[in-house]
Order: sequence, then structure tokens, then C-alpha cells
Amino acid sequence: MNSAPATLTARNEVSIRPAYEADARALAPLLTELGYPTAEPAVRDRLAVLSTTGEQALVAVAQGHVVALVLLHRTWFLHRPPDGRIVTLVVAASHRGRGIGAQLLAAAEEVFRQWGCGRAEVSSGATREAAHRFYCRVGYEEQPKRFVKPLLT
Repeated sequence: MNSAPATLTARNEVSIRPAYEADARALAPLLTELGYPTAEPAVRDRLAVLSTTGEQALVAVAQGHVVALVLLHRTWFLHRPPDGRIVTLVVAASHRGRGIGAQLLAAAEEVFRQWGCGRAEVSSGATREAAHRFYCRVGYEEQPKRFVKPLLT
């Protein structure tokens, strides 16, 4: 099942919903804030692909504006249920500290449960210490190591 909770209205009058291609204009600056400048057309194209892959992006909307994003992925295994993986999580600097990140994580975890995932995983850059503290506060445990080999140059 590839669906998010319909629209969840929570504290601070923030709603969480699936991302649409039309959200690309708001998401490109959020990705830049995160340190990954991405042009709006590329964001739009990638959102279109997500809808065909079974993966999902959720956004948080406050006062009619997209202020946060979480990108969800499912990793399959033969020896256990799949993992739900949070690939990207960003809250606009102007909206941090209001619980929006925690709301997005809760919505992501609900999607993972609907997908039959046995656990949730998030990766975070080594220098993002505030993010690491946040993830620990909301119940995630650090489990190093990870090895990566770039395939595209």
C-alpha cells in the first residue's frame, strides 16, 4: 500500500500530506537549505518518478505554505520485513523548533507501518549534530557503520 495518512491536522495548525509535482517550487529552496541545491524542474521530474516507484514524499503545510519535506523509501530484504528509510528530512529554518519535524516523522512511521516495514531508519550527515540529537530524542538509535561507493561522477 502506498498511501500516507490523508491529511493530518496537528498542533500549530500544520497539515501533513503527500507531495505533489506542483510543490516543486517550494521544495527546491528547502533542499537548498539542507545543502543540496536542486533546480525546480529536477524536483518536479523526480516527484513524478516517485509516484511510479512506490516511494513517497510527504510535506508539512503551515498557513498554506509548504514548510517541510520528508522522503520515504522502502528497502526489501529476504530475511526480514522491509525497512522504511527516511532519505531526506528538512524543515524550513523559519519553522524549526515547532514540532514539525516530529510530526513528519510520526507520519512517515505510519506510512512505514502501512507498508509492512519492521523498522524505520534515517541517515544524517556526520556534521549535522543538531539533527542527530533530534533523532535520538524521538527514539532513534545510532548504528554505525555504513559504506558508500559513488557510481555516477
